[in-house]
Amino acid sequence: MKKSIIFSVLLFLMVTGCSEKALNVKNDNGYIGSTFFNSAEAFTEASTAMYTPLLYTGMYCREFYFIFDLLGNDAEKNFPLEGSLLEFPIYTHNANTTELNYLFDSCFKIVFRTNFVIDQLQTWKSTVPSDIELSKRISGEAQFLRSLAYFWLVTCYGDVPLKTKLSDHYIIESSRTPAAQVWTSIETTLIEAIKNLPLSYPDADYGRVTRGAAVALLGKVYLYEKKYAEAAAQLGTLSSAPYDYALANDLDDMFVNDIKTKETLFAVMNGPWEGWGTGNAYYMFGGQETWGGKCTVSDRAMEYGFNDWWNVLVSDALINSFTYPDANGKSYTDPRAAKTFYSASGAFGGDGNYCDQCPDGIVQYGETVNNGQVSWRKYQYYENVMSYGEPESPINGQVIRFADVLLMQAEALIENNQAETALPLINQVRARSGAFQYNSLGDQLSARTILRRERQIELAGEQSRFFDLVRWGTLVSTINAEKQAALGIQPVKPYHELLPIPQSEKDANPVLNAQVKNNWN
Repeated sequence: MKKSIIFSVLLFLMVTGCSEKALNVKNDNGYIGSTFFNSAEAFTEASTAMYTPLLYTGMYCREFYFIFDLLGNDAEKNFPLEGSLLEFPIYTHNANTTELNYLFDSCFKIVFRTNFVIDQLQTWKSTVPSDIELSKRISGEAQFLRSLAYFWLVTCYGDVPLKTKLSDHYIIESSRTPAAQVWTSIETTLIEAIKNLPLSYPDADYGRVTRGAAVALLGKVYLYEKKYAEAAAQLGTLSSAPYDYALANDLDDMFVNDIKTKETLFAVMNGPWEGWGTGNAYYMFGGQETWGGKCTVSDRAMEYGFNDWWNVLVSDALINSFTYPDANGKSYTDPRAAKTFYSASGAFGGDGNYCDQCPDGIVQYGETVNNGQVSWRKYQYYENVMSYGEPESPINGQVIRFADVLLMQAEALIENNQAETALPLINQVRARSGAFQYNSLGDQLSARTILRRERQIELAGEQSRFFDLVRWGTLVSTINAEKQAALGIQPVKPYHELLPIPQSEKDANPVLNAQVKNNWN
């Protein structure tokens, strides 16, 4: 019986094997752009997919904050830290460092997805007014996200392949585009995005890119290009109608309690842990596209948390920055220290207690932490729980917030010799946390010093300092001085202002490999 069945099957295959018609079977489960992308629902789903690489490896689910907190010396390694992450605090990272490969790859995933969506939108022929408006909005979202990805790429890697349309991705051996041309492309794209994006969204679409976010990113781009007048003007528009951005009442609103505030212009959306039936709490270890399910939590709290994995500490340099001379020259400890780190008995101005909202009551930090080491409070929720159990933080990753906008505007004004105009902007940020108010910023050099300290303190642990030090031209001198004081080493070289192009990319693209800029990348 079995032999006859096998013979019948073989005979069928022999007869039909020569038939082109028999082989040309339509796959009803297959999708191609020209047939799938023909409805508002399909394009809405595609637009959501443009955001997902922000939670991929190298990005805000895990590696992004490690890379830039450690390189910017906001964070320092603790004994549990392992693997190639140990390279960042001592600047031994290289073209084979895993996390940098992830970062490069995920940025280009964003570029590909946005270019794909823009390409498909151009073929959507709907005449329904709501569809036309949706197409315009999604184009703006794609333009912003592609610009954000290229902002990271050009600031981190310098000259990189510029891909502005879908067909560019079919060219495997893409050459590097001069950084100046990449910056120009970002500017042009953001100007178009601003025209296409709405001021706000219904609650169901909270987290999507708004017009204000594009304005802020364009202002940031101008600042990085040292176009100070343009930066100040662009960023200044966000302080008045039609925009209604405002500082949150408390830093904890964003970084502990995860409240939706008017301070957030753009953040990476992390969702609350919904259980193992929805996804895997450890998806950030490479499970985004395979075994991770629909999980969107961050493991930052777990990684940084003193009662959990505790892989990093607050650096000495950051701790010390919170103590500085007040307006009368006396030593002053900034109140933002208590919102940024925990310390035994409140040393250095840190928070000496945690578990303020726990069922069993407040716990003194020094009683449970070895040697009284200072640890991170920002982006932690130890005010509400004793420990986490799983890497399941729902706290959104701030990319651009209004305090940053005010400080960038102030910086642009200072660099344009308008320090006194910058004064109320700096004081506005300080007033939120109860820091003393400056009566004057002094001359340009003094104003610059104050502004740069404000950015270090206000934006601590937000992956800002490395980028700031690079564009100020002070990375080598600053980090070497801080590492010399803490570790007795001076590891930073001028080429560290750029990250190395991943070796895997150079191996796959001989043209890229041939365009070596220096001994680094």
